[in-house]
Amino acid sequence: MRRTLTLLTVLAALLLAAACQPTLPAGVPIGVPSPGSTLVGCDVADTFVTISADAHLDPACTYTRGIEVVASDTTLDCRGARIHDAAGNQPRGVHVHVPVGHDLTGVVVRNCFIEGFTNTIRVSRDGFQSLPAGGEYGDDVGDITIENNHLSNSRGSGIFVNAYVTDVTIRANTITGAGSVGVYLEAGSKDSTVEGNTINRNGYATVDPDGYPEDIGGTTFLTLRTGREGIAVDGSSGNHIVGNSLYANAAGGIFLYENCGEYATEQPGAWWERRYGADDNVIEGNQIVAGRNGIWVGSRMAENQHFMDCSDPAYLSGTLNRVHLDHAERNTIRDNRIALFDNAIRVEDDDTTVADNLIYTEDPDARGVLVGTRHRTEQLGLPVDGTVVTGNEVIGPEGVEAYGWVHGHTDTTFVDNVLNDEPAALAPGTQPTIDPFLFVIRVWLP
Repeated sequence: MRRTLTLLTVLAALLLAAACQPTLPAGVPIGVPSPGSTLVGCDVADTFVTISADAHLDPACTYTRGIEVVASDTTLDCRGARIHDAAGNQPRGVHVHVPVGHDLTGVVVRNCFIEGFTNTIRVSRDGFQSLPAGGEYGDDVGDITIENNHLSNSRGSGIFVNAYVTDVTIRANTITGAGSVGVYLEAGSKDSTVEGNTINRNGYATVDPDGYPEDIGGTTFLTLRTGREGIAVDGSSGNHIVGNSLYANAAGGIFLYENCGEYATEQPGAWWERRYGADDNVIEGNQIVAGRNGIWVGSRMAENQHFMDCSDPAYLSGTLNRVHLDHAERNTIRDNRIALFDNAIRVEDDDTTVADNLIYTEDPDARGVLVGTRHRTEQLGLPVDGTVVTGNEVIGPEGVEAYGWVHGHTDTTFVDNVLNDEPAALAPGTQPTIDPFLFVIRVWLP
């Protein structure tokens, strides 16, 4: 009976996710404008608009240049109006930001239909690169809510929470067709909530089966690329990611990792030090369907980041090989429904709890929960440590690797896990293919 009920739950999740196509749904505005809210009329719809007090848009208009919110206790209520970068040259649909040294709290952005732009919505502290270690959170930039927006077809990420921003609530949004990540939590951001969003079909901007062109040493190569995931937790900590529906994002569902300090010498003006890992996050109650990797802890631990030009020291390097330590510790993954992945849950860093998840697959070559990391174990003698795997259920065909380990593991707790209603063991597993370079599956000359 248990298997029948859980299988029905998974199938219901599949049907729900499949219904979420990358188009702007009709949507109904929530809330009402405050009595003091100012109408931003059609006469300024083709100009860049700055908001510093409660404002609402005219749903009969299409706003083409973007809107910035620069003051605390401000609500931007689009009331179903469209903000559309049809020309494809504007950086942000809505930008909530303030310079370092100033507070920004109590901001709400809701009921917007935003299409195009590099980021449809971005939350930033201008000049954060200058903040010293230990002094990043002196200003209060947080208590920001992004809710009930319909975001599509950005060139980069859909929602981008920038460094050292705290306590952002991203709730009940639909994010589809982003060229890169659906929701990006940048290094040093923390304590945000990503709740009840539909995050579907993002991350395909560089995915071309005929090859995506890359310049390597003055020669143009073609690359088959992985694309990006639905939610990226990049050196961001203490977040609660709960009750979201993620379907058919290019690289997978939710990835936790630390940026290695990319483009340190190639783009020194844009480089900044990443100081924190993707630690102490809780990922629970999500429905994640279809792709290569569902939830991946330490997703760059064994990846070759040679072409990322990283500032972090490499512990394994060669002519075309550089591997850096990733950092994603003390994360909790519980009560998620994960279906139709090559690898449902991968754990490549320490003290991860994987509890009460339901995993469904039809592929006998798929993996349910996989613990272990290759290069860190082999080169440094540091296998994945302190993993707790408890109360999980895998439903799949005969021969599926439900619970496995690779390259060794230490101090692992494994209790009350089942495969097809039968008690299961943690067994030696199979290492998934490690791509030749991060994001790159194959390289060839045209």
